[in-house]
Amino acid sequence: MLTTLVTVLLSATLGEFEVGCFDELTPLYPDSTIKEGHDTFAIDSPRNAYAALHLLVKGVEHDIPLKLTSTIKGSWYQLVPVPVEENTGVKSRTEQYDGMRNPDVIRTAPFEIYEVMKPISTTYIPKSNTVALRFELAIPKNATVGMKQVKLQLSQNNKTVSCQFQLNIFPAIVPSSGQNTFSYTNWFDFNKMATFHGLVPGSEEHWNMVDAYAAMMKRGRQNTFWLRWKQFFSDALVLDKIKLKAYVDRFTKAGLWWIEGAPITHRPNGDWSSPHLQLTLGAKQTHTPQGLEDLKSIVKQMMGAIVEFGWENRWIQHIADEPTDTNATAYAQVASLVHDSMPGIPIVEATMSRQLVGSVDIWCPQVQEFQANMRFFKERQKMGDKVWTYTCLVPGGKWLNRMIDMERLRQVYFGWAASSYGISGYLHWGLNQYQADPFTQSVVDHPAMPNTTNKLPAGDTHVIYPGIGGPWSGLRFEGHRIGLEDFELLAQLKEENKVLHDAIIKEVFKQYDEYDTDVLQYRKARSLLLKALP
Repeated sequence: MLTTLVTVLLSATLGEFEVGCFDELTPLYPDSTIKEGHDTFAIDSPRNAYAALHLLVKGVEHDIPLKLTSTIKGSWYQLVPVPVEENTGVKSRTEQYDGMRNPDVIRTAPFEIYEVMKPISTTYIPKSNTVALRFELAIPKNATVGMKQVKLQLSQNNKTVSCQFQLNIFPAIVPSSGQNTFSYTNWFDFNKMATFHGLVPGSEEHWNMVDAYAAMMKRGRQNTFWLRWKQFFSDALVLDKIKLKAYVDRFTKAGLWWIEGAPITHRPNGDWSSPHLQLTLGAKQTHTPQGLEDLKSIVKQMMGAIVEFGWENRWIQHIADEPTDTNATAYAQVASLVHDSMPGIPIVEATMSRQLVGSVDIWCPQVQEFQANMRFFKERQKMGDKVWTYTCLVPGGKWLNRMIDMERLRQVYFGWAASSYGISGYLHWGLNQYQADPFTQSVVDHPAMPNTTNKLPAGDTHVIYPGIGGPWSGLRFEGHRIGLEDFELLAQLKEENKVLHDAIIKEVFKQYDEYDTDVLQYRKARSLLLKALP
């Protein structure tokens, strides 16, 4: 194993004003204590990445400026707590839905946890006697390799505390996200980018906010953005190509590459027992003559735009979200038409139905279904299909997912799992699908079944937050980013030395429900990875 990753030095405190340093992947709560922090601290980092640590500050005076300084210029954030009203369930949703206590959560609900990154200036006005802060350095691609000492100083009313940490920059470079990196999509709500910021939908201010959200996606290594066809077709089913191109151009300018056509059909009336599919545009069922005619028309128009604008090697397309064996026949009929009318455009789908062989080109099962049916999905890979994974309100328990009451390492390990299993993408439905104010409510009613025990678990609807002036990142979103940075480094090592690649992964990750939850052990494994790369 490694030598110590880190080496931090805390100064003596003055009076009751004191500070503790914490790994950014360690859960931090308003009632955490200074003594839970590290006495020594160091950060190992590749280039073209971020390096950050968290500070818990006690004994500050509220409404009095707190001066924040650093010997290397970085970014400061206030960490804002959010509530967890109910714990995630053993199988899915919440404990209330499962009727069982979940032993694999980081804390028993209800509780608050620091989760939101609010950007602040170096003169910060605390509003309470305890604050949590984040200091972050962007490590450029051309950064000088080697060790640096970084000193942080916090001053208020002639009292000062300082923290000195060691930054170890390695030669390895994380490639910028784009066409050739891991495929990563978070489905977003376009209108909530306006309404949750008090903006008029469709206004210039709204579009500027969309740009800010796209920039946040890019920061998190999201390289795929979805596009709902209904937003660009008239009621007469005529495509507005100018509006479509303007939309795509905005995300392209932000650095996102893959265009993900959202599902163009759905279950009639949300009926999961129905064997039929209904068009999102025009609302006709696809097995009817009018439905088939409408389908052919909209697909032909969209493919014409794709060819006209040169997007053939950027577009992937959904047919219907989460198709099952029940509607597999209807799905296959639509997929056949789409394959014929949109040649070369792969069909991607969140599904566990094996009856869709030949219809789906990019399979996206839930992680527990992938693990249970690995032989099938490995066979699909051998046949030339790609495999992604996804999570949502399922699974719970020990499985990797992105709920607030789970270890931040679970988000990191999505990248390690993908490298281990040869998975090429990840999908989640909730970037900003807020059903309530996410600063004050994390567990919400399932939209399809309000006022029941069928609730969406803490944070399932979102991984970023509607901040003042723009989106604020969440620590789960950052954890996922770290994991995808690791994926790219692991991919480099796999090409050079697969045996060592496999051995390093096994230090901390075995399978989707078996992994090491000790942050220090993860840091040791990551340092092994960094040292193994030229």
